[in-house]
Amino acid sequence: MIRLSIILHPSRLILLVAIPMAAAQRPAYCQEATTFPLRPPAEPERVERLRSHGLSPVPAVLVHFLEHGFAPSTRLADLPPVPALKSQIVIDAIVESARQRVLQAAPTLANMVRGLPSEGIRSIVRWDIEQQRASEREQFEANIMRTLRLNAIVALGLIGDTNYNYELATVLEREKDPELKIATALALATVGSRAGLSDLVREARRANRTTSVAAAHALNFITGLDYGPAADDPVTRRRAAAKRWKTWWRHYGKIFRPERDQVLARRLTPPIQPNPRDPRTVRDLADRIAYPEDPRWTVDAYDARERLRLMGPAALEGLERIIADKSENLRIRREAIILYSRMATTAYSGQSPATGQPRRAYRAIRRLRWDRNPEIREVARECLRRFRARR
Repeated sequence: MIRLSIILHPSRLILLVAIPMAAAQRPAYCQEATTFPLRPPAEPERVERLRSHGLSPVPAVLVHFLEHGFAPSTRLADLPPVPALKSQIVIDAIVESARQRVLQAAPTLANMVRGLPSEGIRSIVRWDIEQQRASEREQFEANIMRTLRLNAIVALGLIGDTNYNYELATVLEREKDPELKIATALALATVGSRAGLSDLVREARRANRTTSVAAAHALNFITGLDYGPAADDPVTRRRAAAKRWKTWWRHYGKIFRPERDQVLARRLTPPIQPNPRDPRTVRDLADRIAYPEDPRWTVDAYDARERLRLMGPAALEGLERIIADKSENLRIRREAIILYSRMATTAYSGQSPATGQPRRAYRAIRRLRWDRNPEIREVARECLRRFRARR
């Protein structure tokens, strides 16, 4: 399953998705909106996919493709084998139309928002469906159509044609899928409408790690306020973020109006990439290991593990403080529990039981069985099972 986006963190679904969910690895670094207008650069891989399928990434070609699909004489089986799902090319065309803000594509995108893609696009979807096992086709079709709608909603908001606010408002009123509602509320705010703000605040106040994070991210684009929560925040921080949004809504909900230029600029401004630095503390090293793809550090995860090993007892003490911190980032804390349990058993495996370190580690992790975060309780139980197996 793959996902792509030009405006938010990527979100893995069946094709390309334009909204961040639980898969977001960590919150974006804050940045003020740049001067409007802003057009993000084209993604070379997407442009190459379009060109390899005979589609030049220019407005007229993109609009014609979204309205009619491939040429009638085209045999989809003869097209390049990558991507295997040709609906991917449809999403590429939608995303590129949004990037270029192709106004002429808005009517076709509005039909997709209604769940009514053109016949040419339907023929592409049908071909993809036929490549699946018979037992999986119904769910596969539902996933593709949902993904088309989701990307069309995002694109319609970025293009900024207010003539299709009714279609977006209808989705907001009737749709039950929280991901689609969040995308729709953000699209409406991008064209200056406040219609979906209450839905976003309500979702953010649920304080979960999926839709609440997505709603808060959308509110950050709309308001410029970074109240959270982030995907890896513990329960206490998520509830504090929910309370902040509740307070903001109580004080400003009736008077706040989205500034469309500012919302669009925030969405299109890439996050600041910090300069990599050398991890110095036990927490820095645990952070590096927990987020192996994070560009903030100068060493890789393997080197971070080696540094922890060489620190010896100091590493164990630092990890013990991390796992006891209930306000710590969940992913870092979870990784610290795993590291602590392994280091405590491995480092002292050949020494006298009088050291007491494995027993101390067992007791420290055992206390986590009653932690308020289910993710911590789960990893603690797994580590305890490993401890018992070594006895």
